[in-house]
Amino acid sequence: MVILFGMLHLLVAALAVIAVAIALAAIAPRPAHDEDEESDVFGFDALPRTPEADLPALRRYTARDGERLAWRLYDSAADQILVFIHGSSAHGRSYHHLAAAIAAAGAAKVVLPNLRGHFLSGRRRGDVDYVGQLEDDIADLIAELRGQHFDGPVVLGGHSSGAGLVIRFAGGAYARLASRFLMLSPVIPTSTTLRGRSAGGWAQVSLARIIGLSILNAFGIRGFNALPVIEFNKPARFRDGSETLAYSHRLCVSYQPRTRYAADVQKLADRAAVLIGEHDEAVDAQRLRALFERESPASAFTILPDTNHFEIFTRAAVHARLAQWLMQPPAHSTRLTPAPPRAGSAHGATADLRDIPPASPHTSR
Repeated sequence: MVILFGMLHLLVAALAVIAVAIALAAIAPRPAHDEDEESDVFGFDALPRTPEADLPALRRYTARDGERLAWRLYDSAADQILVFIHGSSAHGRSYHHLAAAIAAAGAAKVVLPNLRGHFLSGRRRGDVDYVGQLEDDIADLIAELRGQHFDGPVVLGGHSSGAGLVIRFAGGAYARLASRFLMLSPVIPTSTTLRGRSAGGWAQVSLARIIGLSILNAFGIRGFNALPVIEFNKPARFRDGSETLAYSHRLCVSYQPRTRYAADVQKLADRAAVLIGEHDEAVDAQRLRALFERESPASAFTILPDTNHFEIFTRAAVHARLAQWLMQPPAHSTRLTPAPPRAGSAHGATADLRDIPPASPHTSR
């Protein structure tokens, strides 16, 4: 009887926790902004516009569930392939100038996918079918490239949340599919590197709903994972219908390193390079440096002066840095010219890319 009563108490406690979790999950997220208070957090007005006619043809590949997903190829004489993942709300077209410059330099063929749940990819905007599906989709894209006889080494790169997905991929079952990893301003939401929960004002996160859904998932209850948990503050004047303005819980979780992110970061080791701007609006550059010095000191890490969250992928001088890193043999690409040790750093200097000329604040965007 004692055992039976004990089991009943545990059951009641579990049901109470689940009830609280459901109540939290039911709390709707607040709008990302009031229409009268829209702010251009990242400087969308400075982004270069690319006419559709100037883009490579849109291609599609078939993922393992039969879904047709979009991508573009920037061809090059190089054998190496850079698969570069876009940031939150965006899609591959935003990175046209980066891809074109790297391909023209002969550093790599560049593939720009539109992730599932984004413009022209998937049946539902802002959603996936399950946590981890984005990793499956990237693995399927690499398989598609191999099937088309693109046999060179694959470098997986990304910007912002896309770089967060790169970290997740490196810590997962498919890490062996990539020879190296390239991250621009990586977003790691469960770390202290993010500028507040809103990433500097870019996102409105429903923390209560995320906590509730996380508790439910811990009990194996995943039926509420399609609920939206984050909205993005892209001012209406810069929208063209291709942006994705909200994410479900399962897409949001799929798009970032695991909650215990350190294990994912540690897997990057000496196969990775990280660049971030000194004035990044979403990620604290110094805190990100400290995180990598602690968890992955062998990764190349560079803070670019006078550079923000968008300039890290739009400036021609940054494109040149990336092309040079890509053209280095893998055994040497993460240790270029060592920086002198910084005062107060227990690890000395993190290997960086600073032997490549620094980006000028006056470089054309």
